[in-house]
Amino acid sequence: MSVNTWLMTILLGCLAVPAWANTFQTPMGDSEWRVEGSIFECRMTHDIPFYGSGVFYKGAGEPAVFSLKASTPRFKSGKASLHSEAPVWKPGGRNINLGYVSVQQGKDPVTLGESRAERVLAELLSGQKVVFTRKPWYGAESSSRVALSSENFARAYRQYVGCLAELLPVNFDQIARTAIYFPSGRDELRPTELRKLENIAIYVKADPSVESFYIDGHTDGVGGRGDNLELSKQRAEMVANVLRSKGIPDEQISVRWHGERYPVATNRTRVGRAQNRRVTIRLEKGAPQVPDLARNE
Repeated sequence: MSVNTWLMTILLGCLAVPAWANTFQTPMGDSEWRVEGSIFECRMTHDIPFYGSGVFYKGAGEPAVFSLKASTPRFKSGKASLHSEAPVWKPGGRNINLGYVSVQQGKDPVTLGESRAERVLAELLSGQKVVFTRKPWYGAESSSRVALSSENFARAYRQYVGCLAELLPVNFDQIARTAIYFPSGRDELRPTELRKLENIAIYVKADPSVESFYIDGHTDGVGGRGDNLELSKQRAEMVANVLRSKGIPDEQISVRWHGERYPVATNRTRVGRAQNRRVTIRLEKGAPQVPDLARNE
């Protein structure tokens, strides 16, 4: 491409942007994407001069999201247009309308769910620039445009994908209170319930701050009280043994059993009884604290 053609391409690119639009974007040649992560979360950040940043984020066990972070509130609440543009160094490219997104006035104006965030990722990976356009909150006639540059994106994206591959399958909030359900009258563990225990073990091995496991066995109201107490004990001990087999220290585990005494649903329906046939697991961080009811009933 000749110098004159290159200059004309840049000029046409500038003319394609409405004169009334105030654009926040990284100058050509200065664009960077930073990747930070661990087994608990992954983050890919793009700094936008005089505006703030755009952030792709995924926590362990959570859907991925994209957020605009403003150093000072700029957008007015409402709807912002979202579209991708061909950069000036790609003559003949086309702009793509990606619809509208919700905006909240403040320093966290835009958050996109997993599907929209993936679409933005795809546009950037294809070399497009992604732009949010919305009028500012302070009543100016000119709209503001916030642009994400695709320059140097692909390299950071590879690092981000690598981080995603190492994320734990769950986070602490998802396993801190877990219920393991059982078939009627039996103490066998279904594959879905074994998977819950596997996820607990995987997380705890990565987070040494989890120090206490309180395991409580329960039954539905079918059968005699003595039989139910014994069955709840068998279920609780089975769950505890599975966790021990996966490396959880025995001294961190407290096991109790209650029979039919503490239902969480009615025993008059099949669905209610299924909810009552359970072993609950409560995880605590920090020094172990024995609760007031830490005794077998």
